[in-house]
Amino acid sequence: MEEKRKIVEGLFELSEGLSEAGYLVGSRCKKCQTVSYPKRVICPNCLEDREIEVTRLSQVGRLYSYSINRMAPEGFTAPYITGRVDLPEHVRIFSVITGCEPDEDALQIGMEMALVFEPLRQDAAGNDLYSYKFKPLKNG
Repeated sequence: MEEKRKIVEGLFELSEGLSEAGYLVGSRCKKCQTVSYPKRVICPNCLEDREIEVTRLSQVGRLYSYSINRMAPEGFTAPYITGRVDLPEHVRIFSVITGCEPDEDALQIGMEMALVFEPLRQDAAGNDLYSYKFKPLKNG
């Protein structure tokens, strides 16, 4: 199986197989327990620079806000949704939202969202570039 190409290195790790197999890479300060994303070398809370550890972030969060984008930069097709998802580690993640139509009624603030990994766009050679996205978590 061909290795999936990441849009940017260091933001997430991918596992082979399902699109849900992977995680966001954050950092945790051992001194004050602040979690950051993306990972940092200095804690933004207490400025500690020796007690920072890499940590996996949760794969489920809650939708904080979203926007339906009706104009798109190169490589994107409008309309599409972007939003912010709050994770249990008290980190708010900016993300493309997938798994639903770009319609006002498709999402609700506070709904559960699941982390997935999908192609975001293609590089100049036509290879898919993978990124993290969030999708509504369907109950039952």
